[in-house]
Amino acid sequence: MGKITRGSVACVVGLALVVAACGGDDDSADDGAGAPATEADTSESEATEPETTEPETTEPETTEPDTAEPDTTAAVTAPDTEEPEPDSGAEAEAALAELYAAAQADGSVTVYSSQALDGLNQLAEAFEARYPGVDAEIVRAVDTEAIPRVETEIATGTSGGDLVVVAAQAWVETQGAAGSFADPTASPQIGGLGDYDAAAYLHEGNFFEVGAAVLTFGWNTDGVPDGLTDYPDLLDPELADGKIGVIDPAISPAVVDFYLWLEETYGPGYVEGLAAQSPRIYPSALPTGEALASGEILAAIFAAPAQMQPAKDSGAPLDFAMSPAGAWGSRFFGAIPASSDHQAAAALFADFMVTAEGQGIVQYNGGSVIPDVPGTLVTNDRIRKPDVEATAPDPAAAYVDAWNDLFR
Repeated sequence: MGKITRGSVACVVGLALVVAACGGDDDSADDGAGAPATEADTSESEATEPETTEPETTEPETTEPDTAEPDTTAAVTAPDTEEPEPDSGAEAEAALAELYAAAQADGSVTVYSSQALDGLNQLAEAFEARYPGVDAEIVRAVDTEAIPRVETEIATGTSGGDLVVVAAQAWVETQGAAGSFADPTASPQIGGLGDYDAAAYLHEGNFFEVGAAVLTFGWNTDGVPDGLTDYPDLLDPELADGKIGVIDPAISPAVVDFYLWLEETYGPGYVEGLAAQSPRIYPSALPTGEALASGEILAAIFAAPAQMQPAKDSGAPLDFAMSPAGAWGSRFFGAIPASSDHQAAAALFADFMVTAEGQGIVQYNGGSVIPDVPGTLVTNDRIRKPDVEATAPDPAAAYVDAWNDLFR
């Protein structure tokens, strides 16, 4: 068997191809300076001639009175004039009201996104209920479909997609550097006035993180009644000879990045040990989940909670867990194309998407940019940050060749 060597880690692009196949200013205190000391008015005392008594003819010694001015320079301290801190909540409410009025003038927003369609439709419905007068149209498209369309609109100045959400980090970085995106900070959340961590998730180039798709390990609860706790459990000899499902890295550079993450997290021999289990190979998370539910396999390294949880709720013998070491997934990035004619409506939709309410809808069973959102699995800060190099065509192809030597 050939050995997989680790190249430089890369950007995850188009995870949808993998899963969709399944699917203040700090206000300084204004300290009042001490008021300047004032000099009191003083008059010099006059010297008084002593009374003389005859027959003496010599004047007695006289003493000049003290003419020193009294010390009237004691400092007078001004009262504390520290200004109250601004009410950030009121500021956010005012900014949101202003944005909503501008969005109503726009009338509608068109969203291109590679996120899961059910969540997007529910998000649009909740948005329209929250902001009457602003219609939301969802155009669900994987990155390889949405990106060329947006590039054409930007190049021709044609308004089409008002908000674009993709998993292609390299693309948003390139377009952001080229000035293709409008400033999104009319959104109070993205402008740093809400729970959204704008310092962490708003990036140079006017693109911003809106969540992440998460993939993890899963198992059939009938075949593995005690469950699994982490990826190394998949190397148990009891799961050898076709009882584990793995995903083919040839389907997407994103999957190459997944295997690189496994090697970095669990050691360079982990993938070789997985190959020694003689697993079954699947083309995406959807058939993997179906094979788990049917009992064709008992465990999987690449399961989609967005698929697994609804099936589990319906009675399928399925379960999954998150690794204590962190999570692998693909971050979704939002941007408002400069070509959009409805930039206020786009900023309002983006604002709603990154609130706790919006995250609970569109990032259910995924990664959230807001902490402690019910139904989400992990926050984006725990999702692997991919590099852009190892998923470039040449290194990715080399990795696939080495992987095939091990697994086929």
